[in-house]
Amino acid sequence: MTQTTGRVAGGAAAPVNLYTSPDFLDVIAKVYFPGESCQAQDTVVGDQVYRLLSVSGRGPVTEQTFIDIHEPVARSSRSTGLPTLRLLPQASHEMVSLDEFRSEATSDESMGAPAILWKQFPTWVQFEDLLRSRRVIQDDQRRARGLERLLGPVTFTVDDTAAEVLPTCYAWKSARDQSFSRTDLFASEANRNFFPELRARGLLRASTLRAGGRLLSIWLGAVYDLRWTGWVFAFDPDPGLTKYSLGRQLLYPMLKESHRAGHREFDFSIGMEAYKLYFATHVRRIGPVGTKTLSEHVNSALKKALRRAPALFDKARALRRSLGSTRRALGVSRKQL
Repeated sequence: MTQTTGRVAGGAAAPVNLYTSPDFLDVIAKVYFPGESCQAQDTVVGDQVYRLLSVSGRGPVTEQTFIDIHEPVARSSRSTGLPTLRLLPQASHEMVSLDEFRSEATSDESMGAPAILWKQFPTWVQFEDLLRSRRVIQDDQRRARGLERLLGPVTFTVDDTAAEVLPTCYAWKSARDQSFSRTDLFASEANRNFFPELRARGLLRASTLRAGGRLLSIWLGAVYDLRWTGWVFAFDPDPGLTKYSLGRQLLYPMLKESHRAGHREFDFSIGMEAYKLYFATHVRRIGPVGTKTLSEHVNSALKKALRRAPALFDKARALRRSLGSTRRALGVSRKQL
């Protein structure tokens, strides 16, 4: 497997998801490791094989902005002799129903990626029935009518290539990050460059909602192997529009398009935000795989102890999230900090 400067070399078996596809890994290499020698490398972690981006002099990339989860690839006769890695964070485990995930007591280091599996809804009306049972769709339809009365006809674009879309999305997301005192994701030039590079490879899908010609909400994602996923969801911060739930108004036509297109899945990606749970049917368990060191076991014990003191636990978790947000916004791994 030869190496090329600033691009990904390699080409083993067909990838299992977007994050292991050659074009996606090539974008990561070009944007975050320019001028460095990179290759796609199958790596054994525990009893599974994962396809990771390996950077010369740094080793495998296990944490990187916009690589949300790692999923194992199938073992083959070539699996013997592969490099090994002790621990891989944010790996995909089994998928369970939303109700099952909610009923389980998960550890702090276990999180989820909500999703909709379309096979259980032969028709769109059946999915709408689920939303009615959750008392979601009725209020959102009322809000949609109010939005049209205020601004004019609503228009959905499944993949909007207008020049204003990306800079507007960045500005909205930055404003929201700053309003919550979070690290600004798009203060990083590399993070801003990521989506034009995806567009150049034909991977980006930028879905938008407009009313009366005014841009209201944006979803930056991709469709790969009949699985629609996303990274950034942003909407107009105008306080006068808050009551219309602009984000969810965009989700409805997106989900309908996903169902119409015959996708296997709509993947909300990592994070258990409330808006995702209005729509999700299943959740991927996300957590580390591999073997922990003694210090990592100690950290787990400390987390359990902190849980017995809720005030201290909340402060510690807030600090951890702040540090993680800073690291992701800068586009670096823990080792690089």
